[in-house]
Amino acid sequence: MLNYEVSKKGYEQFREDLKTNKEAFPWFDGEKKFLESFKAIVVRETALQQVITINSKYSTHLSFGKSSAPDEGDEFADFIVSESFQSRITTTDKDVAAALVTDLAKAAKTRGRFQLSFASKYCHHCNPNMFPIYDSVNADYLKEHFSYNGNKDYRSYIDAYASFCSKIGVNLENADDKQEGFYVDKFINNIEK
Repeated sequence: MLNYEVSKKGYEQFREDLKTNKEAFPWFDGEKKFLESFKAIVVRETALQQVITINSKYSTHLSFGKSSAPDEGDEFADFIVSESFQSRITTTDKDVAAALVTDLAKAAKTRGRFQLSFASKYCHHCNPNMFPIYDSVNADYLKEHFSYNGNKDYRSYIDAYASFCSKIGVNLENADDKQEGFYVDKFINNIEK
């Protein structure tokens, strides 16, 4: 982790360093290319491949044949190609975004698990400015510094994330860069905690 001040200046320096400091951020080009290749509106086969890739890349702990229960990937892919998902993934409304992530997190009904981390990561790759990634690093930071209650309530998580963004001078809802949320997520992950 590098030590960046949690301010507009610190965030701007981080963004510049991402592009120029390949030694400190060797993963950046690959992550950026992956984000740019991700599709929001997909057919089932593509949805399933994206589910598998997100699970593999971010260790989201989906089952994929590790038990006799049906694979979660198929259920997630079915939901992703549904009208319910497709009509909401391009939202600009925080309440709609929170409801969509929650619905996707519960979509693998046969296993009965709430896959918030997976769901937020999948949606983030479709629409980074509306869907902040929920993971333990970000949640712990927002809980400690931005009043996130830590109860896996994605709507309250979005609010804490927005408070963080305000502190660094970013308004994701009005950002010119449609991938600004990608940079904010990486910034949180690289703050000296």
